[in-house]
Order: sequence, then C-alpha cells, then structure tokens
Amino acid sequence: MVKSEAMDVLQRPDWHGSPVHLGELFMVRKNQVEARCVLRSHQFGWELCLQVGLNRDFLQTKVCRTRDEVLTTGEQWKAQMIEKGWQGSSSAARTKND
Repeated sequence: MVKSEAMDVLQRPDWHGSPVHLGELFMVRKNQVEARCVLRSHQFGWELCLQVGLNRDFLQTKVCRTRDEVLTTGEQWKAQMIEKGWQGSSSAARTKND
C-alpha cells in the first residue's frame, strides 16, 4: 500500500486499456440468486461492480480512488442488500493480493 499524508491509496496494476479482475468484496444470496461485489482495475482507480444472477448482470458500478472509498462503498452496498432481504456470507473479502 502506498501511503501519503493526503490519502490512503491502494496499489493497483498499471492500466493497459482493459479492466482486470482483482477480487471479490462480498457475496449475498436471495431466492437462490447470488449477487457479488467484484473489484476491478480502472483507469482512474478501482471499479466496484455489483453483479447479479448467472449472467452476472451489472446492478451498479462505482469508480473509487482510495482504499477507504473502496471499503466504505462495499460495506454500504452490502448493508443495503441485506436490508432488502439478501443474506450475507460470513467470508471475508478476497483479493488477488491476499
């Protein structure tokens, strides 16, 4: 992790024009349907993608610039899904750097 006085920034692979899958923040289930929050590289930071169902349709995405923004957004999205009746998994976030 690169530290600066202004912000706490995640390291990420160099941008080569296409997103790279970096890991999964969480997975929830409802009525035998899975939703996953995946972390991908992005030209301007990292992209969180909330994907639902077998086709992994995108429910929402957000580009984050800091580690804190990635973690906070993931926690907020998971809490919102659980409030809507989705059941959370007890497993911790998994990324390629773990």
